[in-house]
Amino acid sequence: MKGEGEGISFLSNLSTPQDQITGNAPKGEHYLLEVDNPMVVPVGKKVRVLLTSNDVIHAWMVPAFGVKQDAIPGFVRDTWFRAEKVGTYRGQCAELCGKDHGFMPIVVEVLSAEKYTAWVGEQKKKIAAAADDPNKKWNLAELKARGEKVYAANCVACHQANGQGVKGTFPALDGSELVIGPRGRQIEIVLNGKGGTAMAPFGKQLSDTDIAAVITFTRNNWGNKTGEVIQPSEIRSARK
Repeated sequence: MKGEGEGISFLSNLSTPQDQITGNAPKGEHYLLEVDNPMVVPVGKKVRVLLTSNDVIHAWMVPAFGVKQDAIPGFVRDTWFRAEKVGTYRGQCAELCGKDHGFMPIVVEVLSAEKYTAWVGEQKKKIAAAADDPNKKWNLAELKARGEKVYAANCVACHQANGQGVKGTFPALDGSELVIGPRGRQIEIVLNGKGGTAMAPFGKQLSDTDIAAVITFTRNNWGNKTGEVIQPSEIRSARK
């Protein structure tokens, strides 16, 4: 899920640890119903939600708000809600959308007007502080470290932590000709997706630095040892 409002943009991903999902740790209280970046809204205010999808039909559903609206590729749909009480509200994708349907929770944090204003201020400070210098030249170690985090948040569900993918469904990246071959093609696919497959475009979701980092990571991880460093400037040029 991507959120935008008050000039704030963020990605929201499932935050349940992999050890719980694989059965190697006890299930937490909010197993499969927790995210790293919840949607934050003020109490008592009408909130409009615009929905679309990059791949298949999903649905944004939070039962406590009486809201369920489909997200359909190629269309923008809307719904709205007004939360009357401060608190944490949870929901899930309500369309049987595919392999990871059960791993798409929704979390909405409803704050008082004062706390919401403070939250907005804090987020804007964080965004300003985290802004990357577009002229910075990154080294391999820096990009790999950042790319590992981007991969864990956006790619691991399909391509797996070991880079082996899911046979017959999601391709392996370890030893892939796409990943160890000319980098232009990999950059194009990460930016724009690949039609007829589950590979969604990430050009609008991730920054130039994050895309450069995750591509550098995949080209220099597992058995892939290209030694190549993809700079953000290369991604910026590929967008044009």
